[in-house]
Amino acid sequence: MIAVSSLPGAVHGLLEADERRPPPARSVAEAARLTASALLHLGVLAALVLVGTRGFPEPADAPALETEIISYRDFAALRGVPAPAVSPAPVPSSPSAEALPRAGAALPPTAHAAPAKPAAPEMIRPARILSEQALDSPRSRGLRRELARLGEEDRLAQLCDLEAMEQIHTWRPEFQPDRLVDYASGDTSLEGAVFTARGGAFRSQRRWYEVSYRCELDPPLRKVVGFAFHVGSAIPREDWASYNLPAVH
Repeated sequence: MIAVSSLPGAVHGLLEADERRPPPARSVAEAARLTASALLHLGVLAALVLVGTRGFPEPADAPALETEIISYRDFAALRGVPAPAVSPAPVPSSPSAEALPRAGAALPPTAHAAPAKPAAPEMIRPARILSEQALDSPRSRGLRRELARLGEEDRLAQLCDLEAMEQIHTWRPEFQPDRLVDYASGDTSLEGAVFTARGGAFRSQRRWYEVSYRCELDPPLRKVVGFAFHVGSAIPREDWASYNLPAVH
């Protein structure tokens, strides 16, 4: 037991003893961690300095790809299909110095595209053939006799003209054709069993109109089996003479 009178001296002695006591174990461990951390940072800093002076190492090259270029014909042969024939494209030749235009020289005029050909007129294709019925009529007795006296080509031309007049009247009843000239402004043609009039004209009520037709006949060339026609505009009276079209028949 410590006496009261000696308490201040005891406290002082305790303080001196505490100053001479070695540091606890916890302080030593913290000091060791700080030292290790400092050494680690110094090592990283030294490595960065070393890399900066020497540069980064070059990355290893990727392995090269091996390729082979083959023609389209060889590729088609590998697939087992025939390759289409391809004509080689012409290699454009460079113009010579003489072919180049001189400075200030006039350029040749630009070639204009050829005008497009006018479209063929739309043809009317009737569903029924009318000439055979017209010839069977008792009123056509004289016409049948006249057709029998004609040569082969003239006979089938007259037969096709009759078909044209019958079809025009059926198509437009206001037309009453009484005469047809199949060669008015163009020649006719016979190819096999097809008779074609490209520049004909028919008369209706003392006026002439343009007409063209295509007439198909049976193999014996005795009757019409197919027909198509186109009616054009009225022909001016001053042009009738040039077309050999009579004003009155």
